[in-house]
Amino acid sequence: MEITLNRQCTGFSARAGVDGLSLLTDGTVRFSVYGDGQRLWRSGVLGYGDAAAAVNVSLAGRGTLRLVVEQVGQGKLPTLASWADAVISCR
Repeated sequence: MEITLNRQCTGFSARAGVDGLSLLTDGTVRFSVYGDGQRLWRSGVLGYGDAAAAVNVSLAGRGTLRLVVEQVGQGKLPTLASWADAVISCR
């Protein structure tokens, strides 16, 4: 997902993790946050039952925010990823 920041934004925060509806899958994912095409943050590999990763990224001077989820391991069923409590802080 890519978001065009139409004003001065200072940060992005969230909890990135595998959704509880992924109970029967053994797939894994990795989360990344990009600003203006540059990776600003990357999680470790996460699967069902792993604690969500805390995301706190500065967006100072950035014009776009892109949130990416990459599949790392094959699971029996799709692995549902969530950016919980996501907040873009702007002035």
